[in-house]
Amino acid sequence: MSLITCKLCGRLFDSTRGKICTQCLEELDDFYPKVREYIRDHRDARFSVDTLADDMGVDILRVQTLVELGYLDRDVPGLSSDIDDEKKKKEALRQQLKVSLNPTPPKRDQQDDAKSSKMYGQERYGTGKKR
Repeated sequence: MSLITCKLCGRLFDSTRGKICTQCLEELDDFYPKVREYIRDHRDARFSVDTLADDMGVDILRVQTLVELGYLDRDVPGLSSDIDDEKKKKEALRQQLKVSLNPTPPKRDQQDDAKSSKMYGQERYGTGKKR
C-alpha cells in the first residue's frame, strides 16, 4: 500500500486512483458542471486557466487539475490544422508499414523458380543432363 499526499488538499491517501484523493475527486466532479456552465454563459470570451480561476473566484489549482484530468480541453488557434497534418502523416506511415508487413512475397519469374529449386551441386556443376 503506497501512501502519497493529495495534490489538491495535502492529505495522505492510498494512491490507487492517482495523485488526487477520492474526496477531492468528488469535489472536482461537483465543480466541473459549474465551470462548464460558466464557460457556456460566456461563449465569446477566451479563457486561460488563470482568467477562468480569477473570474470564478476559485483556486487556480482546481481549474488546472480539470485540464490535466481531461475534463477541459485546451483550445489553441491553429492547432486543428497541425492535428490534421499529424493524422495524415500517421495514416501514410500506417500504409507503408502495412505494405512492408504484407505476408505474400512478390511474384518471381519462372526462371528464378527453376534456379531456386536446384541444389547447390546442380547449380555449380550442372545436372549432367543436356537440355
